[in-house]
Formats: sequence, C-alpha cells, structure tokens
Amino acid sequence: MLSLLNLVFVLSLLPRVLGGSVLFLNSTILGPDPQTVNRLNGESFQQNALTSFNGYQYAVFWVPDTINVSVRHASVSRRAITPQEGDWETFVMQDYNQTSDDGHDIISLGISQGDGTLHMSFDQHDNNLNYRISEPGVATNPTGVAWSSDIFGPITSYLPGLESLEEDIYYINITYPRFVNIPTAATDGSGADLLLEMRTGESGLGNDWLYRYVPSKGWQLTGMYLEGVNNNGYINGIDYDPWGRLVATWTYRDYVPADGAAVAVEAGPNGPGNMKLGQRSPQNHDLVYAYSTDHGFTWYNNWGQQIANTSAQQPILPESAGVTVFSIPKDSGILNQEAQIIDDVGRMHVLNRENTTGTELWYHYWRDTNTFWTRAAIPPSIPGSGNITGTPTYIGKRGKLVTLPTSPDTLLAILPDNAANSSALTILRSTAAEGYQDWTAVWYTASGCVAEPLFDRHRLRVGEDGADGVLSLYLVNGTEVVVVDLDISGVLV
Repeated sequence: MLSLLNLVFVLSLLPRVLGGSVLFLNSTILGPDPQTVNRLNGESFQQNALTSFNGYQYAVFWVPDTINVSVRHASVSRRAITPQEGDWETFVMQDYNQTSDDGHDIISLGISQGDGTLHMSFDQHDNNLNYRISEPGVATNPTGVAWSSDIFGPITSYLPGLESLEEDIYYINITYPRFVNIPTAATDGSGADLLLEMRTGESGLGNDWLYRYVPSKGWQLTGMYLEGVNNNGYINGIDYDPWGRLVATWTYRDYVPADGAAVAVEAGPNGPGNMKLGQRSPQNHDLVYAYSTDHGFTWYNNWGQQIANTSAQQPILPESAGVTVFSIPKDSGILNQEAQIIDDVGRMHVLNRENTTGTELWYHYWRDTNTFWTRAAIPPSIPGSGNITGTPTYIGKRGKLVTLPTSPDTLLAILPDNAANSSALTILRSTAAEGYQDWTAVWYTASGCVAEPLFDRHRLRVGEDGADGVLSLYLVNGTEVVVVDLDISGVLV
C-alpha cells in the first residue's frame, strides 16, 4: 500500500516524462528511512545497495527501530523480476544496533554467482570490519529459500577464509566497502567470482585493499593496490571493462591535521568540505586512472605501462608514472566518489564537478578506446532539466552515469538537484556520435530524491541472469526508501 508521500511522488512522475521517451513503470516502497541528520541510505559510494541476479532483485537499507528512533537495523529485501515483477519480501536484522549518525555508515551487498551466497559489509567509518555471509544457495535457488534473517550467519570482524590475518592491520579503520562481481568471461584458475574493495585509515590518510571470494571456500587476499602518501585516493568506482580488465578512477585528497577536531562523522578539516583549519581550502585534486588485467594484482597506467604489483607489495602511489590523466589543482571545487561507468565498447566515463571557471558545474570525463581523454562541462542550462545542471555545489548531492549493453553509444546522467531544500531529479542523455556534447533532458521529477540516487546496473544487462533492461532507481523520498522502475528503451540510439 502506498503512503501518502509516495503516492504524491508517483503522481509527480507521470506528467514529467519529456517527449514520452522514458516511461514510468512502477514505484515501490522498501521501508521507512531513518530520520537522521546524515543520510544512512542513498550514498554515492554504496556499491551495491540494489542489484539483480538469477531473476531476482535484492536491496539493502537501514530502518529505524520501532521503539527507539536513535537505533537502526539492517534490512534486506528481494523480489522476483522474471517472468513478471513480484512483491518485495523483507526481513529486518534485529541482532545489530546501528547508532552512529554518520553518512559513511552505509550497507553494501555482494552476490556470489558461484555458490549463491549473499555478502554484506556495513556500519563502518574508520572502525572495525562488520561482515555477514548467508548460507549457500540463497541466490542460485531463490524459490527454495525461506526469506528470513536466519539465512545469514553471525557478524564477524574478519573475512571467512582469512581468519589468520592480523585484525589490527587488515580489519580496522574500515570505510567504503564495495563488492564487485567478476564477469564469467574474465574468471581465472582461482575460481574467484566476487571482489571486495575497502579503505583502511582515515580521510586524507588511507590505503585501499582488494580481496577475492572463491565460492564455497572463502576469501583470499589480493593486497593493497592503492597507497596514500599524506593523502588517500577517493575512488569513483571499480568496474570491469569488456575485456575483463579491472578499472578504477579516483581523485586524491591531501591530509589536513585534525588538531582534535571531530573526524568520526561528517565534520572536521577532513570532512566533505575538507577545509584547512580557519580557511576555505578544499584539498581534493586531480583525476587518476589505472587498470588491472589480473583482478587487482598487476596494475597499469593509461598507456599500458606497469605501475604496481600487489603480490610484490608494490601498490599504486601518487607519484606512480602516468596515473594522472587530468591535473586539476586544489581549490577547484571537485568532489569525490561521484560516478564512473564503462560502456560495452570499452569507453570509460567519469562524472565529477569543478569550479575552475568561477561556476560550479558537473563535468563529464571520458576515455576512448585509444587512450585519449576528453573533459567537458555539462551545460548549466538544458531545456526541460529543471535547471538542475546549474545547481551543483561543492558538497551537494552526487549523481550517477548509466550505459546499456544494448546501446553502448547512449550515455545517461542521473542528476539530483543541489539547490537548497530541493528533491528534484533529472535524467539527461548524450550520444557518442556527437562526442557526448548533445545533452538533452529525457526525464524529470520535481520531488522525491533527498539523498543520492543509486541504480541497479545488473538489471540493465538484458539476457544475463534474467535481466530485463529496466532502469531501477534506488531513491530516498524524505520518509521512505523507494525503488522507481523506468523503461528507457525509447532514449537509446
């Protein structure tokens, strides 16, 4: 049953379709959103909060405790999406209390396609690992599983299979866990089918590590692939390209001594504004790129030169040759962890923002298949966009980029309004034929997105594991976490 707010949201979607190109299919409620100061659901670095496999879609989110609103619990939902879309089934994990009002403390979900296990890492900002794994077969045999919290084992502060690793080195000061599926075509002799990427250390002073999961055996250590030197890399994402290469882009944030300022939440000199004490001086800089041909052991720069080897404990360093593809100075208004995606031709697309011209704008950076990079601002005024492209602020809500295997020459940008008190959302389209300079608005809603939009990239891959090509958006509308389904076939080229 729709809540009044969600009904208003659904009605607002219907007349806002531009030219009938994008069709609104459905909006469903996952659950209530905690009324915290800092968002716990819907953060750009939540990879993945909504994902599909084997004809089912899965979602993770925090819900408030029914008695004490200062406490939150992890909630997990699933629904069938083939042969037809079903209702969400949801359970709440009552055995863990989330109490920190900190927007970093999201939930990330991973699925092993080999043994059907679900993996969760959650509630972490510079603290110990929180990890859970389900029993095997949950995702590979969904109709044979009773959907309840009993499918998950206990919370552990280590990764199963790597219990012998020293916890005070590998499993502390964890932030930004991300799960990434290894494409079937890219699997190697190890049998691994899932990666886990996460940062250790603190903002402006941290390192990034990779682990790989071997079905029915457990986790194995790949190693530290990105080392900060008085800084840390904030990755826009980590993805596989069509040739099975693991690719990451990031911006660096230099460290600012905290002098006792609060750093445990979104505050202090190394918070999202990242200001030097007493003056406005953002420390984010540069756009950096690297790829690996062996799932994170060996790394190469833009021109194919080897720059790192985790097996030899040689991670990527800020001074590694050729890793910076655009030198963007400090004080340029760039944010971090906004978005990246790789299309099925192999072009890398990155979304971030800059204020290098006196106006904060979203920028699209893209790499063609011949190593050449292009950098261009998204126009600040696009008809039908609700002026969303003219609203980005240095610490405003971040957007996402979308491509489809059925139409790799189409690029979509999902952009939330950064204007004060606005919850509007726009989808823009551009095409490879025009060098991604032909941005047009194809969908707009004036309300319903108070957090950062996320989407299910696996559902877009038509023909793979029951995917049907529907664009499912994960949104927070102010009181609830919702999934909005859109038919985007009309905007593809």
